[in-house]
Amino acid sequence: MVSWYFLFTAIVLSLGLSQIVYAETLTSNQTTLSGDLTNNPTAQEILEKIEKSKRWIEKLQQKNFVSIEKQKELESKRAKVLDYLQNDLKKWEELWGYYTFDSMLERALENSPARDTDSIYDHHLKFTASKISAGRIALQNVLENDGTPEEARTAFVEAAKITRSEMMSANILFNVLNNNAYYNQQILFNIDGSFDLKLSGKELRKYYQDYRTNPEYLQANPFDKISWEDLGKNNPDTECRIGYVLVYRINVDDYVCTTEYTAEMWVRHKMGTIVDETFSKIQSIDIEKFQQDRLLKKVDNLNSKIHTIQEHYEKKLYDTKEDYVLLFVSTTDKRVQEEKEFLSKYQNIDSKKIILSKQITDLRGKYSQLEDELTDEKSRIMKIMEKQYRVDIDNFVKNYAHDSEVILVWNSEIPIFKVNLKN
Repeated sequence: MVSWYFLFTAIVLSLGLSQIVYAETLTSNQTTLSGDLTNNPTAQEILEKIEKSKRWIEKLQQKNFVSIEKQKELESKRAKVLDYLQNDLKKWEELWGYYTFDSMLERALENSPARDTDSIYDHHLKFTASKISAGRIALQNVLENDGTPEEARTAFVEAAKITRSEMMSANILFNVLNNNAYYNQQILFNIDGSFDLKLSGKELRKYYQDYRTNPEYLQANPFDKISWEDLGKNNPDTECRIGYVLVYRINVDDYVCTTEYTAEMWVRHKMGTIVDETFSKIQSIDIEKFQQDRLLKKVDNLNSKIHTIQEHYEKKLYDTKEDYVLLFVSTTDKRVQEEKEFLSKYQNIDSKKIILSKQITDLRGKYSQLEDELTDEKSRIMKIMEKQYRVDIDNFVKNYAHDSEVILVWNSEIPIFKVNLKN
């Protein structure tokens, strides 16, 4: 409205008019003209435009007022809907809150490992929570060091993610902790869960060397008195030989020396306790230690297999040499025996001495040739055995040449596996 007033004044001044009167009543808010301007067409036009402008402004103000009222009404409705939503969410949380991860984790943390109320899922919950906690710490560290949100999210994912290898190791470990598996058996499996019978079968068979020491057999055959009583001939002060431990068998109140593997079975079935306090029973284990023990056992079994191949070769080599020694001795004995027979036949006949000499010479030549043939044969067989030994070693090594968990080194001509420290 001010702009119209300025425009009107400028026009009047340009026309040389000096008798302009503004009159706005309190009731009509009407703008009027005085003097000769009442009949001036230009002034009348300007006045009409001023009135239109005032009416337009008034309508605009009314619209703004209505819009503000509608906005207030809309905000009120939104607030009510939000309250309804919050109430619904609260009811939903009360209904399903017991089954949320945080609730289950809270119950798992409250349970003591010694209590029977422990769930088989408690260890999994705690492991998952530890990963989430590690992720949050990593995220916070990035933000505190002026990292970007994207960097913080990446740090969280890297720290909180659970790889397939970790998941399998965790499940194996929790099976052991829940008394569903043997630790010394579980470390024999590969990282993908497969089992190499050729490599680790020997270790697995240690659990079943004598059925009488297997608690599962004894539980299934409680009337087999021979198996129950035959082994229990020790006392609490008995010192078992290396590789064996003294176990107190609860069921029959006696003591028996068993392998560590058997002792593990007795303890697991709650049929016995370890008497030897120096026995290194697994107490505190985690995924990192499990992976380390698994790799060490894998390398140990690999080298043990190579050692077995080498021992087999050396035994065959020794046996073959011994066979040829006996063969040479037998050949020599035969030659001597035949010479004795010739001497016995012709030694008292002078006319036959020339014949005797020739026959002995021929005999020794024949046996000398035979010994040369035996020597060549022995050499060929030795080379064949050595070649086969090399083939067996190479074939075995090739099976694990690309295994990322182990590395192969050579000690002279003997291959040795070691843990790949890069992992």
